[in-house]
Amino acid sequence: MIKKTIFLVFIFLVSSLAGCIAEDQSIVKEEIIESSVPERISFTSPIMGDENNSNLDLNEYVSNNSVLLIWVAANCKGCHDWTDVFAEEVNNGNMSNNSILSIHRYAAFESPSSIENVYGKNATNPVSWPLLLPTENTQLFDLDTGLESEYSIYDAFGNPSTPTLQIMDSTGRLTWTSKTYWATEELVEEIKGLLE
Repeated sequence: MIKKTIFLVFIFLVSSLAGCIAEDQSIVKEEIIESSVPERISFTSPIMGDENNSNLDLNEYVSNNSVLLIWVAANCKGCHDWTDVFAEEVNNGNMSNNSILSIHRYAAFESPSSIENVYGKNATNPVSWPLLLPTENTQLFDLDTGLESEYSIYDAFGNPSTPTLQIMDSTGRLTWTSKTYWATEELVEEIKGLLE
């Protein structure tokens, strides 16, 4: 009986200490990352379906107004849902193609052709706005220094899962983020209000 009691007390002490130590370490790590990632960022990337193989400069694209960024993947049902909802908003004249930009998230796992099969002109969930195809090696630029950043685009954008929706203002600063998987009318209205 005494051994059981000692064992239970030991387990209780170890488990209570382990959580505190792990939590403190993650908080410190997050603070370091958040404080050193550039605030104003940009990158240049190929555009899906562009036969001229030209690149889109994110900084130029957002320079006139805030833009909704939608991080997408080919097999992401939530991405399809959000894409369809915003395509309908554009078709109804409630949003402009210039206020939306999709970005392929998983270049290491999905080919550009798999993305085009889902989001291309004759696909199941077509987009009428640009869809960028960056790779894991796409260079990120710190707009405050004008220099290349040591961070990957994924790190700088908060390691977005799919779908992640973000709003970038005309200065290249992320001002809003949502990782809501399925589209909701309330969130669509909030986004439209933020883009006005």
